[in-house]
Amino acid sequence: MQKGRVIKVLSDRFAVDSGETVVFVKSRTKLKRETLPLPGDEVLLDSCGDEYILSKIESRRNRLIRPAIANVDQIIITLAPIPEVEFFTVDKMIVNAHKYGINTVICINKTDITTNGFADDVISQYNGVVDKIVSVCAAEGQTDSLYSVLYGKFSCFAGQSAVGKTSIINRLCGLNRQVGELSEKTMRGKNTTTGAELIKLGSETFVADTPGFAVVELDGIIPEELHLYYDEYLEYASCCKYHMCTHINEPDCAVRKAVVLGRLNKQRYERYCELTKELKKANTRRKSWRNAYENK
Repeated sequence: MQKGRVIKVLSDRFAVDSGETVVFVKSRTKLKRETLPLPGDEVLLDSCGDEYILSKIESRRNRLIRPAIANVDQIIITLAPIPEVEFFTVDKMIVNAHKYGINTVICINKTDITTNGFADDVISQYNGVVDKIVSVCAAEGQTDSLYSVLYGKFSCFAGQSAVGKTSIINRLCGLNRQVGELSEKTMRGKNTTTGAELIKLGSETFVADTPGFAVVELDGIIPEELHLYYDEYLEYASCCKYHMCTHINEPDCAVRKAVVLGRLNKQRYERYCELTKELKKANTRRKSWRNAYENK
């Protein structure tokens, strides 16, 4: 058997990187019926004459639903001064990555655009929250700071449309794929990437562009446990009056005190409170639907 990694799912075949070349293979009928291979899957191939058949999918370290992709080492959350950053979306991506044990990196693109402290604002909110923050300018070919971050890993680029994910990957890989543009009416991006595909940068180094995220839902997290996915709150939580303090309304909360004293970012904390409310509303709706279904 030969090992490989699925880099793209086609209509009836799978493109698999076998280390030295890319082969296009079919999956065994039973395997495909039980588990549909995803980009990022590590697989075993059986030779069948001059062709290969995908015979086994190795155990997945993680699996994302949107985009449908597996075995991600880190998510490169790409931001830019334009279009305006949806910080709620950024926070949700960090929480979801935390849940699946995926590292997070923030990549600030379009540094050629003069802004009123955009990069400083991003750093003040996420320094110490994500694993690393890097700055690039794809338009001017300045992407070298990303190489050391990507080396030896499978990295999934994510973020809003038109922040420059495809442009960055084009620069890194020497490609010329279509990039998105801003809508003059809404100043938001238009999707040009329609599905996840792995691109090989070097030995065991892969990147994937993904469709722009308009909405990201928190995956299976209950409101009372959201705070556990905010690492910067954990060092203060032991000083809270109550065990499993949610840092919303409880008295003698060390996290809220740290926010007031400026030790924790206020903007990110306010969004945390809003995300908690959002999760509570979603839970109430689910319970209502379940009760209605059970009472039919």
